[in-house]
Amino acid sequence: MESNLSCLSSLKEEDRQVYVQPHYRESYRLAIYALLCGGKEAYEEFLRAEQISHLLSEEEIAFILKNAELPVVEDASDERQVPDEASPSTYFPTESDEEVPELDLGWPEVKEETMDTSISVLFHPPRENIPSIKEVVRKQIQEARQLVAIAMDVFTDIDIFKELINATLRGVVVYVLLDESQFKIISFLHQNIRVRTVQGQQYRCQSGLKFHGGLEQKFILVDCRTVLYGTYSFTWSYEKINLSMVLVVTGQLVCSYDEEFRRLYARSTVPKVLSMEMPPVQHLRDTVAMQSPKSSQLSLHQIHMTAGMKH
Repeated sequence: MESNLSCLSSLKEEDRQVYVQPHYRESYRLAIYALLCGGKEAYEEFLRAEQISHLLSEEEIAFILKNAELPVVEDASDERQVPDEASPSTYFPTESDEEVPELDLGWPEVKEETMDTSISVLFHPPRENIPSIKEVVRKQIQEARQLVAIAMDVFTDIDIFKELINATLRGVVVYVLLDESQFKIISFLHQNIRVRTVQGQQYRCQSGLKFHGGLEQKFILVDCRTVLYGTYSFTWSYEKINLSMVLVVTGQLVCSYDEEFRRLYARSTVPKVLSMEMPPVQHLRDTVAMQSPKSSQLSLHQIHMTAGMKH
C-alpha cells in the first residue's frame, strides 16, 4: 500500500475545529497528590469525598507508587521535605546540563526525502500465508548491512537478541533503547552493542514528590531505510499469546523515525549496571564506513526536521 505524505491530513483549513487546550482539573491533581502521600487508600478516600470517578487504572496506580521519588533535601540534618517554589503539579520536559551522548559507533547518512513512502501491515497472530511479526523482525536484522536501532519498552526475546549478536559480527552497528522503569540486565553486556535507557515525561507535585512516565515507543530501524513500528514487544508473551499489529514502513517517512530515535538517544542514560566503561570498538566504524552524526552532539531543541518532512 502506497502512502502519499501530502494527503496525510484530509481536513481543509476552513473545516478545522478550534484547538482545545489540554484537559486539566484541580481535583485530578489533588487525587494524584493523595495517592503519592497516602497510598491507594488515601487516593480512593479522596475520590469518595469529592464524588468523582476513578481516573487511574490499577496498572497506573501501581506504576506511580513504584516509581515515586522523594524530593532531595539539601540539608541532611533537616528531615523536613522542602517544597519547590511556584512548582504546580504538571508535566515537565527532561532538563539536564549533561552533555548529549554521542552515537559513538556511527550512524549512516541516508536521504529518503524523494522516495515514496510504502506502508504494509503485519498482525499477530499472522494472517494466512503471511509471516509472523517475529519472523519479519529477525529477517530484517539478518539483512541489515549498516545499522539496527531499537526502541522498546521490554526486551527479553533471546532469539532476537542472538540475531543482533550475529549482526555485530558482520560489522553492523547496534543501538538499543529500553524503558528505564522496566530494564532487565539479561544478556546486554556486549561491547559491540550500545544499550541505554529512557524515561518518559516527569510529573512533579508542589511538595517535590515526582515520578516519570515510561517509554511506550516500540520500533526497530534498519539501515535508516526500513522501520517496523507498532504494538509488538520483544517478549515471550507477544510471540505466543498477545494480539498485536506492526507497520512496515519504507521511503520518506522513515526520516521521522530516524530523527525520533536520535532524539530519544539524546535524552537516554546508561543503566547503572552497565555504567562500567566499555572498550572502544573502532573496527565497527571502519567496516561500515559510517560517519558520526553531527545531530547526535546537539541539544534536543537543535535537531530539526528535514525540509521534505515539513508537511
